[in-house]
Amino acid sequence: MARSTRWLLSGLGLFLVLRLMGSATPVAPTVPEYNAKAGYLLLFTRYVEWPPARFAEADAPIIIGVLGANPFGEVLEKTVSGQRSQDRPVEIRLVGTVEEAAACHIVFISRQEARQQPAWLARLRDLPVLTVAETNEALGQGAVINFVTEPANRGAKLRFDASLPAMQRAGLHISSPMLVSARQVQRTSKEGG
Repeated sequence: MARSTRWLLSGLGLFLVLRLMGSATPVAPTVPEYNAKAGYLLLFTRYVEWPPARFAEADAPIIIGVLGANPFGEVLEKTVSGQRSQDRPVEIRLVGTVEEAAACHIVFISRQEARQQPAWLARLRDLPVLTVAETNEALGQGAVINFVTEPANRGAKLRFDASLPAMQRAGLHISSPMLVSARQVQRTSKEGG
């Protein structure tokens, strides 16, 4: 094949790919950060103990709630689909109120909800709910777990911090292996107000 013909075909191929990309329906990309956070949320179900009265029945599910904006797309649902934890099924619920969140075992609050986060955490603070957030202020506002990002070789590494006072106030027990893997464990309360 002549050089000019190959150039023309490769140029035509590139044009078609770009044309197809431009006409495709835009789809919200799944951020790898939320793939990792979904995996962590599932792992948390395996290392946290809730008071026995928190479950109505022996086979009641562990419920992970996403309060407010859902940055996961379908990733969280796909991550927990068919999974069991502590001999219980795991369910995902998208919740819009603190009352709905109170029925969950884990509640994730995204950084998009930073304005509502202090009020939501204040209302959930004495309930047996593992609250998980992703803002710098979260532990100081009463969250039990806060995701943090650390610089790493070629990007960033996802870690989490934990608050023992918030965990104790919620009546939760987090196993030692989970706490050992935390970047930082707060042993005294830093909550304001």
